[in-house]
Amino acid sequence: MSTSYEQQHVEYPSRKRMGWLALGAAFFVAAGFFLMFSDSSNTGDSVISAVVGLVSVLFFGLCLGYSLVKIMKKEPSFVVNEQGFVDSSSYTSGGFIPWKDVENIFMYELMGQPMIGVKLWDEQAFLDRQTGVKRKLMTVNTQMVDATVSIAQSSLSLPLEQLYMMMVGRWKRASEAYKPGQDDNS
Repeated sequence: MSTSYEQQHVEYPSRKRMGWLALGAAFFVAAGFFLMFSDSSNTGDSVISAVVGLVSVLFFGLCLGYSLVKIMKKEPSFVVNEQGFVDSSSYTSGGFIPWKDVENIFMYELMGQPMIGVKLWDEQAFLDRQTGVKRKLMTVNTQMVDATVSIAQSSLSLPLEQLYMMMVGRWKRASEAYKPGQDDNS
């Protein structure tokens, strides 16, 4: 469900999509438990299975928890307005980012999933404001695709291409308004 206002566009997570993500994560958590506690005749295989199972339980358990929280909360996952955008669409979301901080906005594909990439002028200052695991994940993402913030379709109901066009349009309008040295009387 999304709501458009004159000055802003608000996106809420797709409950159906988040439900499917939660179901998939629950399946991998169960598979991880199976691997952790399955009996194997070879001790080496048993240790590898247990480690893979533990990693699966931890990672997909976090995904499951995140999905369930997104389903239950009625908070927007993304807001676009004339000042900038607020990204709450994933664990590595960037929060509020003003248009004046944006260097580039582009579409890319990662592992078959279309994404919107946002490159910031002062990437390091932005990353320094993040904490712990979130900072590390954002740093890895920046090194992989040269995007400080990445926005996936998974928690949005508006097609990504439409959101991209909306963001680029508002960013360009804001960039024209903030040009240094521009005469206010013209």
